[in-house]
Amino acid sequence: MNFTHRLGAVVLLSAFSITAADLTLTMKGTGKANEGTQTQLWSAKFMRTNNPGAQSDTLVDYEKGVNYTINHAKKTVEFFSWDDLEAMAEGVARQMKDLPPQVLAMMPGGGGGEVTVEDAGKEKVAGRACRRWVITAGKMVIDSSYDPSLRPPVPLVSYTRFLKLKNLVTAVGPAASQMKKVGEEMAKIQGMALKTRTVMPYIGEITTEATEVKEGAIPTSAFDLPAGYKSIDKGKELAKNY
Repeated sequence: MNFTHRLGAVVLLSAFSITAADLTLTMKGTGKANEGTQTQLWSAKFMRTNNPGAQSDTLVDYEKGVNYTINHAKKTVEFFSWDDLEAMAEGVARQMKDLPPQVLAMMPGGGGGEVTVEDAGKEKVAGRACRRWVITAGKMVIDSSYDPSLRPPVPLVSYTRFLKLKNLVTAVGPAASQMKKVGEEMAKIQGMALKTRTVMPYIGEITTEATEVKEGAIPTSAFDLPAGYKSIDKGKELAKNY
């Protein structure tokens, strides 16, 4: 790539976050710990999901590379740094590589590492034209409808890294490698998911669907972590096992 092309790429990445406005998405959720109305708030640095029904919110800091889970019932804030998630995935891979195939097949996610992606056509969500994509990884299926005209206001490089790592928090054993592949495929899809149906073994079906999409400035205070809550570094806790 010559200098002109490199410069153009830098300008394009910068424009991704500069031209995209703050977004507020009202979502309807179903499934385990996902019931009720949720609100997604997107700014140039953060994405926060408020879920009053579950008394639990999530916050992603795209600038620092940290995922937070805010438990209002327990008054705790658990967090994972993306660096710790990547280190954990590498540690899992080292532990799994010498295990016999018959042992791997008995572990969650061990039945096969193939991840497939299917273009499932078009549909409208919240009155917006979307493209459906179905990602299958073993017995897990993620059926999502993306609005290609919507762009997250966060930096593209950080957003792509987040998508590759987001599912590693709950993955164990061979499933960690599989979930990383799923994230890599999700990172290739243009736009933002307005509707997602996920089916997972032992958990069941979880759905999230946007009912309203609004553009407009969001006060920075909306992304503040609550004062007085106990802070727990879950990344460092789990890293000890790998």
